[in-house]
Amino acid sequence: FNELDKVRADILVNMAFNMGVNGLLKFKKMLAAVEVGDYVLAASEMLDSRWSSQVGNRSIELSEQMITGEYSYDTY
Repeated sequence: FNELDKVRADILVNMAFNMGVNGLLKFKKMLAAVEVGDYVLAASEMLDSRWSSQVGNRSIELSEQMITGEYSYDTY
């Protein structure tokens, strides 16, 4: 986490706030992908989850930010 850029760290904080740290820790494949810098795979794992269907468009926005490392125009 400490090695991540601000955008990707904020995504993990956002997800932890939404579902709790324990919920975030269940995203083992996503977290492993983040750890090695494979942000495309991390984004794919984010979208392939029940969380994604629960938060709808927010998951798409966050997954795009995970890939690009940039906030979308309507964030912050």
